[in-house]
Amino acid sequence: MADLVLFHSALGLTEGMSQLAAQFSDAGHAVHTPDYYDGHVFDSVEAGIAYRDGVGFPELAKKAASLIADLEGPLVFGGWSLGAAMAQSMGKRDPRAVGALLFHAGGVPKKTSWQAGVPLQIHYAIGDEWIDAGAPELLVASVAEAGASAAQFVYPGDAHLFTDPSAPEYDEDLACLLMARVQSFLAEEVDRDRP
Repeated sequence: MADLVLFHSALGLTEGMSQLAAQFSDAGHAVHTPDYYDGHVFDSVEAGIAYRDGVGFPELAKKAASLIADLEGPLVFGGWSLGAAMAQSMGKRDPRAVGALLFHAGGVPKKTSWQAGVPLQIHYAIGDEWIDAGAPELLVASVAEAGASAAQFVYPGDAHLFTDPSAPEYDEDLACLLMARVQSFLAEEVDRDRP
């Protein structure tokens, strides 16, 4: 079983995020959900983004890193939307990383470095307006060129947070499909390399 660090979206550590974390716990994984929004929760992405911009992404990233500083590896970093940026950064740089899971976000504007032993999955809807065209593909290519496995899963529709049970765009069927793919990733890419 894996040790997971799951970073919440711009909505904050919502009830839906807690439900998602519980799905991983129920599957036997150890789960950590750092609240880098300090308890602030929002009903709309716009309000959450306004909070992000008010605090500043660099400060939020520092907060997120400080909240997990005492955790021992190996760790799988996962994140939803804004949280995917945190998970992507950890997958790229953190020596404790053994996997990265990016939900509803992720990618780079140009090829980048990556850790060879850190496999990656990116999941998003084809019509999601928050996804920058071509950015996920460049990240997947960068990860593969670094020597790690990388997979990109694209889902029908234009919903953003379709896996979040508390979000209005929640899609149970797609969320279940995504979760099955993630559990396979954890079993095949992460657990197989552990004693």
